[in-house]
Amino acid sequence: MRRIAVLLLLLTQASFAQVDTLELARCLDALEQNQPVADQKPLIHKQTLLKLKNLKSRWYPGLDFSAQATYQSETVQIDPDLPFEADFPTPSRDQYKATVEISQLLYDGGMVKASRKSERIGEKVDNQSVRVDLHQVKEQVMEVYFGILLLNKQRDILESTRKELDGKLATVKAAVEHGTLLPSDLKTIQAEKLHLEQNMDELTVQVHASYQVLGELTGLKTDSSMVLDPPELEVESSAKIERPENKLFDLRSQRLKAQSQVIRSERRPTVSAFAQVGYGKPGLNMLSDQFKGFYYVGARLSWNIWDWGQNQRQRQITRIEREKIDTRERAFNQNIQVQLSRIESTISQYQKALEKDDQIINLRRQVTQSARSKLKNGVITSADYIADLNELTQARITHERHQIELLRAKAHYQLTTGKMQ
Repeated sequence: MRRIAVLLLLLTQASFAQVDTLELARCLDALEQNQPVADQKPLIHKQTLLKLKNLKSRWYPGLDFSAQATYQSETVQIDPDLPFEADFPTPSRDQYKATVEISQLLYDGGMVKASRKSERIGEKVDNQSVRVDLHQVKEQVMEVYFGILLLNKQRDILESTRKELDGKLATVKAAVEHGTLLPSDLKTIQAEKLHLEQNMDELTVQVHASYQVLGELTGLKTDSSMVLDPPELEVESSAKIERPENKLFDLRSQRLKAQSQVIRSERRPTVSAFAQVGYGKPGLNMLSDQFKGFYYVGARLSWNIWDWGQNQRQRQITRIEREKIDTRERAFNQNIQVQLSRIESTISQYQKALEKDDQIINLRRQVTQSARSKLKNGVITSADYIADLNELTQARITHERHQIELLRAKAHYQLTTGKMQ
């Protein structure tokens, strides 16, 4: 007998251990891995690496090949007035040339360095944009999560009410048999029990559908057997706003600053060395009519001295864009402060409502207890009793709804400030 008891205890513990608890934080973490928008991060990194390789290749030696064939209407003719006869060659009108040039950049004014810095910041901007998109989807997860909590609470309350009616069926049936109550009283309770079961079935369907939505958003394997653990949340009215949008504004401003350095470097001179090898007719000797090989070696300086103010205006454009970003950030923070004020009012409203709910439930419970005694003694009908019982049930549901809505408002507050990420 003792072995059987121990075995039953172990089986009971195992069944409890198999119950999976699902926290809100776990759902939010899983969301970042499941959303298709999160798949952009490796693509963004790969794209940045390719851009950086392209920039680095500007320092590699360049190799260019060119070939041309021309026919000109006139060539150089030498006919000097000399006291003796001399025969000077006349170049052909058809000329041919093929060259291979190797060049090496020696100084670029810091353009490659500034461009690489701009691309790295650009990668951070793109990744932060992904975090902003994910942050917006998190509100959907929260709505579904707290919606399931509320549906489960409502179903539990209806279940306790149904058990209350089960307990009254035998009492009313006995009272009908003794003539204390009418048969309609028994049918009224039976009908109310069926109505409760119907409502519970509807809630069960809604819970199942909500779990499916939660699973699709988070990628977790969810079902109605999972227990949701309501989070413990605290609200700090003076909490610092640390939204992902704020970091995105800052990164965009940094990128514009880096782009301004790239634009500035475009005004600086560039120096490169080169060597050219060629073969053609004529070669370097323009008076020769033979195919000859030739080569050049040298250094080249390139500097756009005057661009009609284009570079300066481009830098002004980037400065204006940075001012626009600052303006949008101030407007965003102002909007967040308005939202936080509204949420704080909502939290205060639900806290006051919960205080009244406790008083209402206590009074409704006393009324229901009195109605239960009156029904037993045949003083009131079952319809009167059910009316009082339904008022108690509704008061309990309202209390649970206010509690869940309070938790939802606190979570929304933390999500709005950026504390919950």
